[in-house]
Amino acid sequence: MKGLIVKDFINVSKNFWVIGVIIIFYGVLAFLTDSPGSFSGMFTLIFAMFLIGTYSLDELANWDSYALSMPLTRDNIVQGKYLMMLLLALLGFLVNAVSLLILNMATKAESLFGGFELPLGGVVVVIIFYSVLLPIISKLGITKARIYFIIIYMVPFLLGMLIYKKLKEDNLIPPERLMEVIEMVKNNIYIIAPLVVIVLLGISYSISIGIYRKKEF
Repeated sequence: MKGLIVKDFINVSKNFWVIGVIIIFYGVLAFLTDSPGSFSGMFTLIFAMFLIGTYSLDELANWDSYALSMPLTRDNIVQGKYLMMLLLALLGFLVNAVSLLILNMATKAESLFGGFELPLGGVVVVIIFYSVLLPIISKLGITKARIYFIIIYMVPFLLGMLIYKKLKEDNLIPPERLMEVIEMVKNNIYIIAPLVVIVLLGISYSISIGIYRKKEF
């Protein structure tokens, strides 16, 4: 299992220089505009996207067939990808948090830890996103799954934008019951979000394991 994680980290580390460039660019931008908040959540998402690259490299190298010739089980390979996803999300959060902390200090922000809720939210979004996507990749492979990647990312975003625009243009007021539910979720978000993440991750993992056990290479 450790070897699978190390292998993926070696592969993605070749692109880590991109992170340095982005840190410098957005760090200078946030400092000049005195807006550290514009920095929030970015690296959690960027680091998580590296996971797609590991799948692409594995597919090009026909890695799965080779890995299964070693003393590894199919479950181990799936577990390695899920652990890699969690580690990349955590690494992205840490880079984001440290960068945001430095910027808050440099810009003398009102709160030293201001904006930290966005990197945390980014971790939740990443896990939910991959909980949906990883079973699809396990079934179809990364090449065929790319179209689903676009759909999963774009459809909720576009629907949200359309609904928001419609509500704003027509001055529509959401149902009172819906507003009560939204308010309840907001007040208990630090309890609800982890529970949702754990449940979705567990379901996703179980589906991926089931698919990969039956897959032929």
